[in-house]
Formats: sequence, structure tokens, C-alpha cells
Amino acid sequence: MRLPLIIACGLLVGTSAHAGFRVSSFKKAGKSTEFAAGSAIDGDAKTAWQVDPESEQVGEWIEIDIPKSEVDKVAVQVGWEKSDETWKDYSRVKAMRVEVFNEGDEGYERVSETTINLEDKKGLQVVDIADVAVGSELSAGKVRLTVTEFTKGEDYPGMAIGEVRVMLKEMDAPASFVGDEPAAAAGKDAMKLMDGKSTSYFVSAEGEMPAFTLEASGWGVSSLVLTNGPKPYARPKKIQVKCAGQTLTFDVADTSKAQSFMLPSVIGYTGSSWGEVEFSVLETHAGTKDGVAIGEIALKATNFDGL
Repeated sequence: MRLPLIIACGLLVGTSAHAGFRVSSFKKAGKSTEFAAGSAIDGDAKTAWQVDPESEQVGEWIEIDIPKSEVDKVAVQVGWEKSDETWKDYSRVKAMRVEVFNEGDEGYERVSETTINLEDKKGLQVVDIADVAVGSELSAGKVRLTVTEFTKGEDYPGMAIGEVRVMLKEMDAPASFVGDEPAAAAGKDAMKLMDGKSTSYFVSAEGEMPAFTLEASGWGVSSLVLTNGPKPYARPKKIQVKCAGQTLTFDVADTSKAQSFMLPSVIGYTGSSWGEVEFSVLETHAGTKDGVAIGEIALKATNFDGL
């Protein structure tokens, strides 16, 4: 019988003492670790964690440490989306057992267990599970996802899972500007971006595209929330966000409703990004008055680690 190979990978971000991930096995490729656990939490659809092809596949797992928080959902990219060929050729996960553990005086205790079913389709699939709180000021938790069913690939025996993410419950984070505030039209200053009032809004100076940097010191930020300003001003259509060493672009709908954009999850759970968030508008929905209007901007977080 093949004994399970536990591959541990640790990565500390900010001041968190609880930050790591590990898998039961992975496919060896010489000295390369391109198919190891890190490829399942890097936010890149073209990389994948590949299970040892000599394994029976069922029973293989990935485990992600989480800080004091509340587990809300899990998200899985079931196959390797590097190309249509990799998607078809390698096996894809069909169902997983999700176990949540809380750290206690005598080790980890399982506090929740459920099975999730996944569709055989591309893209990150978000599955809601029963909310469960873990951790304290001095302890943490972990989530283990174990393969219980899979769809067999056409050419290769091994399974390739593109992405796994533990989604923690969000809360408001106290955001502030870092460095210079964005240039504003007269009477439409940058502080209107974060005053919490639906009747006020920021308008950029003539010829300027809004760009600024935010932070929520001590918080693990998970998403950026944007509310467009009113017509007849131009409004954001495409934005760029830089955070935790990654650059993401998002399309913004031409609506007055608040829109949420997920920030990078650098250790496999939402809110595993600390530090500054650089925001810039790349394209706008057309307006007839000078300037780009933004009603509100905010940061959400899942955990606080500022002690």
C-alpha cells in the first residue's frame, strides 16, 4: 500500500502566525514543483495541482490554514484550464468532502463536515456551506478538502485541480488613503469617496483618470467595493487593482449599484492579502461633463491581525 506523502508549504504574509497549506501528494516533475500545492492557490487558471498519477485519486486532499474567522463558502476550479487539451486529458474533481477544524489545547478538533458536488465545467465554482467560526486571539483553524469522486480524463490517469479557495465571511474594513489623494474637481474632493453618503460623490479633475492607493492597516483585505457616480459624468468601465504582488483588471457595469471585486487570495483563503491596494481607472462609460465620477469606494476584510 502506498503511504500518503504529506507536502507542507508555508508562507507568511503580514504578521499572521497561521498561514500555510499542504497536500497529500503531487506529481513529481524532476526538481520542479510546478504541480505542487502552490499551483492550486495562486489565482492562475493556467496552473494546477496535479495528484500523484499512481494514486487512486479518491482520498487525496489539500489543506489550508486559516486565521480567526468564519468559514462561509469554498470555491474550486475542477480541472486544468491551461488549454482545451489539458482540460480534457486530465481527470477533474467531481465531489469533495469539506472538513473544518478548530485549534484547541490538544490539537485540532473537527467542527464541521460536508460534501460538495461540482459541475464538470470550466471556471471557479463557488459553493455555500454552513457557516462555522474558528480560532481565537491565540489560535486558528484549518480547512481540508478531500476528493471523493472524479471525472476520468481522456489520456492521463492523474487528476489536475486548477484552484481551491476558502471563502471567509467579510466585514467592513476602515480604509484610508496612502500618499496623495486623487486630483478632484472643485467641490468634489477625494474624501467624498469614503464618507458613506449616497448623495455625495467624487469627480476627478478635468483630463484626469482617477488613481490612488488605499490601505486597511492590520486587516486581511478580501474585496474592493465600488459605486459609480452619477450621469452625466463619465463613470468607471474598466479598473485595475494591484494588491499582494498581483495585478487584476475588472469590468465595471454602468449601474448605480455597488459592485464588489475579489482581491487576490495568496495563501488559499479570502483575506490573505495585507498591505496597500492600488486602484486606477483604465476606461470609462462616456459622459457629457468633464471628469470621472465615483460615488463610494470601500475595502472588505475577513480577519484582523493588527495586534
